[in-house]
Amino acid sequence: MFKKVLAASAVVAGVASNSSLLYEDYSFEAYLQEFGKKYEAPDHYAKRETIFKQNLELVKRHNAEYNAGKHTWWAAMNHLADWTDEEFQTLRSKKYSPSQHPVVDLTDKSKANPDSIDWREKGAVTPVKNQGACGSCWAFAATETMESMYQIATGKQIELSPQTYVNCVKNPNQCGGVGGCEGATMELAYNLTAQTGIATAADMPYTQRDGTCKPYKAAAKCKGYVKNPENNAMGLETAVATKGPQSITVAAGSWQLYGGGIFHGCSHGFLGHQDNTLDHGVQAVGYTKDYWIVRNSWGPSWGLSGYIHVSRASDSKTFTDKNPTDGIACKPIPKTQTVGGECGILFDTSYPIGVTAGDADEVIV
Repeated sequence: MFKKVLAASAVVAGVASNSSLLYEDYSFEAYLQEFGKKYEAPDHYAKRETIFKQNLELVKRHNAEYNAGKHTWWAAMNHLADWTDEEFQTLRSKKYSPSQHPVVDLTDKSKANPDSIDWREKGAVTPVKNQGACGSCWAFAATETMESMYQIATGKQIELSPQTYVNCVKNPNQCGGVGGCEGATMELAYNLTAQTGIATAADMPYTQRDGTCKPYKAAAKCKGYVKNPENNAMGLETAVATKGPQSITVAAGSWQLYGGGIFHGCSHGFLGHQDNTLDHGVQAVGYTKDYWIVRNSWGPSWGLSGYIHVSRASDSKTFTDKNPTDGIACKPIPKTQTVGGECGILFDTSYPIGVTAGDADEVIV
């Protein structure tokens, strides 16, 4: 028998027991069985096993330090643990692009924000999804936030289609990529929603690949979007508290093997990816005094059932994104940019406004 991290009985209130982190006698065969993977070609098997072993050592070392009190989060051998760096990069192809949309400052308030809020408890968050091997994180972040705002506005929960954005968002200036599975931005998705709406997931199922934009029925629309003030923790907190879940851009290069706890891997470093290059679109669904509650789109087997708790200890700090050319596709491209909070979580945050049901009888061309 082997000991593995995050057994259901080992996690209480988001904290794993020390003994559950050891991965004693955890083999590649056990890993393949756990995640339903199979590699028949000998060279392919050997390649994946090598990656697995390298990551296993990283996880063991990090978790030993976690047990010693050096970290506030633990790592896990999840379904991404035998992926190459190139494969992991495909999940993070959303690149930041400077928004020209007016910024709304919500920080001047007479009423204090609650100490914590979790929109999952209010029924405004749909189940965690998996974008698969397609760089559509930006489409998922926008879709999820549209779903949340729809529920808040109507009291009804609906699952919308990220494939609408993958197929139909036009990106002539290559903001955040070249479009579809090769990256775009949440702002472009909201612009399309204001113009032609978004279909339901049932009407336009997700395919994990680019597709042709065809006529569809709009299940929901919006009037536009609001961009929150950059690098402003109170601005994001107020938006989450008073408006609802927010679409956000983060540096996720060190998120691959996150298992649980309060994450600080961007500021303190992990896996050799400890930079602050903004490269991934996700959704903030709540906060506490200690962390932001963030929903990812890598499936429920990743992290805390698909979520990550991002530390707020760096809310007042800024970091340098040294590779804007990797993260910004729209001109002008600066040599560096200053991003706030852990993993740059405070830099690019937004939400759609005026969300309503679409016209079920109208077919969008």
